[in-house]
Amino acid sequence: FRFQECSRKIVLGPCAPSSPKHFVDMAEPDYYSLIGVDRNATLHEIRSKFRAKVLAEHPDKGGDPKKFQMMNKAYNILTDQEKRRRYDSTGRAEKSAEEEFVEGFGGGRLHFEPRAKDADEKAVVSLENRIITQPASHEDGFAEWLRQRDQSSMVLTDKDFMKTHLFNSAELATKVNHSGPVQHVLGSPKTDAYGQVMGGAVQVQAKPRPLKKTIDHDEVLVRMLAVPVDDSMIYADLKKSGVCLGMTGVGRIEQAGSRIEDLRQEDAVIILPKPTKFSSEKPVGTARTLVPCNEEDVIKVPAEILEELTPEQISLTPTIVSAYIVLEQYGSKLSPGDSVLMNAAHLSASGSALLQLCKLLKLKPLCILSLPGAPKSVVKGEYGSKSAWQDADTRQASPPTVRAQYERISELLVTMGAEEVFPDAVALLRWRDRNQRMLPKLALDGIATRDSVEQLIHCVQAGDKETQILVYGHGAAQPIEVSPPLLAAWGGKINGFNIARWVHSSSANIKKLMAVMENITKLVRSNKFVCDTVLYKVGEDAVSDAFSRAADPADSTQVVLIFPTLQEEKQTSDEEARKEKQRLALAAEQEAARRKEEEERDKLKNEWLNLLFSDQSVAAMSPEGPVPVTYECGNMNSPKQLLVFVGDNARVENVVLKDLPASLDSKVGLLSAAWSEHPAGEAFAEFNLKAPEVVDGSWYLRDRVAFENHDLDLLHDIELLGRSLVETMESRLNEFGLNWSQVSIIGFGKGAGVALYAALFKLFPIPLKSMILFCPVVPFPNFLGERIQHLQASPALLKVFLVWGNRSRCTPGSYRQLLAQILRKSQYVHCTPDTIPDADHVFDSKSLGVLNQILPLCLGK
Repeated sequence: FRFQECSRKIVLGPCAPSSPKHFVDMAEPDYYSLIGVDRNATLHEIRSKFRAKVLAEHPDKGGDPKKFQMMNKAYNILTDQEKRRRYDSTGRAEKSAEEEFVEGFGGGRLHFEPRAKDADEKAVVSLENRIITQPASHEDGFAEWLRQRDQSSMVLTDKDFMKTHLFNSAELATKVNHSGPVQHVLGSPKTDAYGQVMGGAVQVQAKPRPLKKTIDHDEVLVRMLAVPVDDSMIYADLKKSGVCLGMTGVGRIEQAGSRIEDLRQEDAVIILPKPTKFSSEKPVGTARTLVPCNEEDVIKVPAEILEELTPEQISLTPTIVSAYIVLEQYGSKLSPGDSVLMNAAHLSASGSALLQLCKLLKLKPLCILSLPGAPKSVVKGEYGSKSAWQDADTRQASPPTVRAQYERISELLVTMGAEEVFPDAVALLRWRDRNQRMLPKLALDGIATRDSVEQLIHCVQAGDKETQILVYGHGAAQPIEVSPPLLAAWGGKINGFNIARWVHSSSANIKKLMAVMENITKLVRSNKFVCDTVLYKVGEDAVSDAFSRAADPADSTQVVLIFPTLQEEKQTSDEEARKEKQRLALAAEQEAARRKEEEERDKLKNEWLNLLFSDQSVAAMSPEGPVPVTYECGNMNSPKQLLVFVGDNARVENVVLKDLPASLDSKVGLLSAAWSEHPAGEAFAEFNLKAPEVVDGSWYLRDRVAFENHDLDLLHDIELLGRSLVETMESRLNEFGLNWSQVSIIGFGKGAGVALYAALFKLFPIPLKSMILFCPVVPFPNFLGERIQHLQASPALLKVFLVWGNRSRCTPGSYRQLLAQILRKSQYVHCTPDTIPDADHVFDSKSLGVLNQILPLCLGK
């Protein structure tokens, strides 16, 4: 581009006409010029020109090899349509890594065609350049300016308006007078072993929980009196634990927000929130003593109803009015004597209300009574066909307990107004076929299971006779499954009804809600309508029992939760606080006592550990006699040197030692000391070397802080065994006239550990000549290293040969490294480690072969 100055204006324009070669990326050459064709050359022209030029440029005829190679590349690209198109548009023949990734990701759904080079030259991305290069209206510039602004700062929500523009809602908040926690009925979903939600009835518990500190200007605080336990609570679709349940209930106003004008303290209200604000997954949470909610979520109860009905009866207002409206709206074309089909007449107050209202309206309810444990015959097939139900197997009998429940509930339903009761849809169709009865035009589904609607379709008239099915209850909240052919053959309507949505759809419906309840009140007063309820007080009665009874299809009584008064809540809270204070004080006292006991125990433990292997130890004061000798060989009359074998199993190891005298010098004697037969060795001999803590090395790594009583006992036994071994050897040395520097010890396993403890703690008066230890099991090397650091160094070095079996699991690598490190740190020990290939934790012929090789190094000439 070039800049042209003209009348104080700067005009941007192209400096020269567009030329194709300007669009070629400089990273690649101009392939067209290499072959000598134009950019719009045909494939035939490219091939002809290439053949003529490639002969002249061939390296065999003196051509440049690099140019010849480039010509071949140009020919391959220009004769490939895809590569030529990409080269013409972008100047590049090959795809970049980014382009290949985008084309391969998700099947290329994010792939886009690269923009041509001429489009890049013409593109203008800044507002300033766009205004300069082309005329634009004021509206276009203003719209562009708006698009480039941060629109988040320009959005004003209703909350922002209430807080900053009309008044400050935070300043109008009202402090909640009750400061303590109140009872909450909390629900949690059932989960499997992997934490996945299983569905079905929720798990419940009652716990005191704190309230929020304030209520907003448009909120009220309701002191709950009664909450009915309905399906929306039992089968709540919860995603997390600890959710307060309840979508409705009756209570009295405890506190009102600063801008509430129509409600006063102690006014009785029914909580019935809008269904758009709350759901089964996130209920309003009426099952608690105090409930904060919006003014629009409560309905004031008239005084006439308060005088006649109890709080638990008033809490059933949504359920009773729902039954009334269902029959009024969807049964408007029914005449007295017509049938109504129900499948939840036996469940709680909703079924009871529908039955009693049908009886008052002279309708004939047909009830399907499905109980858990009873065999269920299902109608499957074409609508209106006998084959759909004739082939069903009805021979299976119900268990006696289920049969007794069925008879009891059936008798109750008939008393309340039911014409006939059937165990399932097949039984109803058989009854209808025998009696030539008309099927009902209205069916009410209150259980809402997967196949409930499908079974009702088979039991009602065809859709051309204005037949409809109404789902009015929350039920088990399972998805409705109806096959499309069945629905099309039936041709009726499936409707849904929600009392909360109906109430809030019109202000007139709120008045009608109370008008209906006033009529029901009159019926209750004249004993024409009965509300059978059972009460459970939260905080005193088991809430889980209440939910179990409400979920039991065999129990038609409506379960209602009642709540303690605020005075009872305060007393409970104070009592809980007092108990908590006492519990904390007791816990602090127990903790102090535990710490004191632990300190005393640690003090005694440290004193005991410091006394071990000293002249003041219990083992030194009360020795238990010498270790028995089980085998002798070699020169045992007047030896010049003495070998002492200390193993774990004398009977097995003595057999191996019988082959040793042949390689011994005639001046050397050998004896085998069986420490495991000594009284002090019983516990150490029974110690399991295959225990997990031994195999993983954690037992060896214990230090004095982690020592338990049995560890202290084990160290005491090892000291006793060491002193008994010294006593055994000392008597023989006196007998042969030898000194300690003429003694070498051969050890294996636990016996090697006992001998090493005795040597390092200087239980022998002077250092031994040498020690050959096979797979030594030395308990607690950390303690051993800690103690020997404080011992006085000896003038003579003790030669120690450590021989490990590389397959020995009871002497893990971490323990071997630790023991070798501790021995190297000792000032009077010279340690030489070795390993026997393919050797287990056993003293056998392989060990004997290694012993024969080491003995000359120990015994000398």
